[in-house]
Amino acid sequence: MRFTIKLKLAIAFGFVIALLLGTAGYGILSLNNLNQTIEGVLQGPAERLKLAQQINIYQLQAIRQQKNLLASSSEKESAAARTMGDKNRALFDQTLTQAEAKATEEGKARWARLRALSVEANEAENQIRRFLDAGNASAAENISITTARQSANDMDALLDEVVSLEETRLAEAQKEANALYEDTRVMMVGAASLAVLIAISAAIWISLTISRGLRRATVAVADVADGDLTKMAEITNKDEIGALLGNVNMMIERLRGVVADALSASDNVSAGSQELSASSEQVSQGATEQAASAEEASASMEEMAANI
Repeated sequence: MRFTIKLKLAIAFGFVIALLLGTAGYGILSLNNLNQTIEGVLQGPAERLKLAQQINIYQLQAIRQQKNLLASSSEKESAAARTMGDKNRALFDQTLTQAEAKATEEGKARWARLRALSVEANEAENQIRRFLDAGNASAAENISITTARQSANDMDALLDEVVSLEETRLAEAQKEANALYEDTRVMMVGAASLAVLIAISAAIWISLTISRGLRRATVAVADVADGDLTKMAEITNKDEIGALLGNVNMMIERLRGVVADALSASDNVSAGSQELSASSEQVSQGATEQAASAEEASASMEEMAANI
């Protein structure tokens, strides 16, 4: 197969482009995974942590309204405390339902335990209200500082466990996201560096191929210009440069033939000149001999005339 310069360029830059496209695809896939990880964090540990904190707030507000109810001195204050207490209990139950829907297998038992404790706390709250309605404030106070307090303490401890668990999961998810980001960054930087290295190597390789071939052609043509037709250009490439050097060698071969023909013609002309020179000498010698004969004839005629 003939590896032309065009083919070499196409292969080199095609590989670079393919590598960059692969890097871009990997980056997009990694970003999608990172987005899913972050989305999982927001919808998982972060959301459950927020719900646990909200549940804790509603519980504290309910306890506060319970204390306000016990300390109320008028029907208006009592009604306001009952209304706010019912509101916070309803918000507590609503938020707990949301948390149970998002609970993991490990966390379901804790949320179920919290549900049971909330039922106990609500029952204690109802007992307090019944005793107050019956005018037995001391019994209501006793329920508040015993049964209700124990339920509140148990819920606080359980909520602390839930918050600690979700904070741990949040930290683990953050580590996973950071690891995914670091892997993506290393991969993309490595791929980009490899693409740059390949591009530079290909550029150097192709430029050296072209420059070496042109240098051989230049040397061969310079030798011809100096009259040396004995040297041929060395051909090591099978590309356009190799074709150029082949044409240069063909030119040198033809020049050798032209020079050989010229030398042969020159030898023929020289031989013809020598033959012509020899013929001229023969003609000159014949003319000299004829002149001598004419002189002899003239002398004979003169002698004959003198005798007469």
